[in-house]
Amino acid sequence: MGAGMRVSRDGDGVRVRPAQVLRPPQRPSPQPLGHCLQTVQQQQWRGPIARLSQQWSRWAGPTLAEHSRPLNLHGRTLVVAVDEYHWLQAVQYSRHQLLGRLQAAGFAITELCLQQRAPQPLAGLDWRQQQQSWEQHPSRSQKGKDICQRCQTPTPQGELQRWGHCCFCQQQSLPPPPHPGQNPR
Repeated sequence: MGAGMRVSRDGDGVRVRPAQVLRPPQRPSPQPLGHCLQTVQQQQWRGPIARLSQQWSRWAGPTLAEHSRPLNLHGRTLVVAVDEYHWLQAVQYSRHQLLGRLQAAGFAITELCLQQRAPQPLAGLDWRQQQQSWEQHPSRSQKGKDICQRCQTPTPQGELQRWGHCCFCQQQSLPPPPHPGQNPR
């Protein structure tokens, strides 16, 4: 039977088409691994998260950038990894300034989600490395204590040099975070 032939079944005409063999689409020829990795890397480093990663120290500052990095962007929320707890606190205290810098740079980021992630397994961290990292913290940048002029409490000199007052007064001077669903300024 050819294509378009009529076959009668109980007097009714039925059109019968020849069977078609389904084949998978033609695959491109294999490429060397180096070419594949280069293609993936180029695709991965486009868009806002690539720009954030490449210029993170510009917005976070060199000290915070050394201990944090952007991980992901979910809508208007930037997920930031921070390597140690005391640096997590430092990023938390700087979150409003950081958001302001990111927004001024054209990012539509309204929220930061901070996650503590060790840069290497904790068992592999040398005690001296941990101590050195802690000594670089803004609250510990210089030995000795001074008095905060706002609240009259003993305050590390590093905090006074950075903000002009203690970290607690700094936190109180920051505007409250926007409520979910509320448009920021």
